[in-house]
Amino acid sequence: IISIFWYFLSHYRIWEEMVAKKYQKILIMEDDLRFAANFNSNFEDMLYELEVLNLDWELLYLSRKILKHSEKWVRGSSRLVIPKYSYWTASYMLSNSGAIKLLQQEPLKKMIAVDEYLPLMFDSHPNKEWSSQFSPRNLIAYSVNPLLIEPQFYIGQEGYISDTETSNIIEKSPKDEL
Repeated sequence: IISIFWYFLSHYRIWEEMVAKKYQKILIMEDDLRFAANFNSNFEDMLYELEVLNLDWELLYLSRKILKHSEKWVRGSSRLVIPKYSYWTASYMLSNSGAIKLLQQEPLKKMIAVDEYLPLMFDSHPNKEWSSQFSPRNLIAYSVNPLLIEPQFYIGQEGYISDTETSNIIEKSPKDEL
């Protein structure tokens, strides 16, 4: 569970710096990923489509593990969908207003994996008890489709190592037992 905390903290610190330095948009990428074929041209095309559609976005997945497959296409788009419950944070773009929303919830006081936190914040998490701990859950999220980035290794592949993917969920905190 300690590795999940440090993993979340690395994203949290990026969000804090983004707000402090007033960056309007950032791209966050983990160090163990690989780019899909034609990444540069597909990335440029996606950015162009965001501009043409004049989408107000706060989170944009470039990579994720899709857990719910009934996603709707953004109207007028050939590259963007409205994501449902997803996992992984290998690569995503974030706007300043999105970072502010993520920080305002004070997630470090409620410690949850960042992979779980993002879908909670765009109100697409299946665990309603967890969802009830965060309000409002109005992060504006989209995902590129097809994905532009993927993990270097998947669970079970030779060379796969993860500090977080196979961690256990802690049901009770030590305070609960006092």
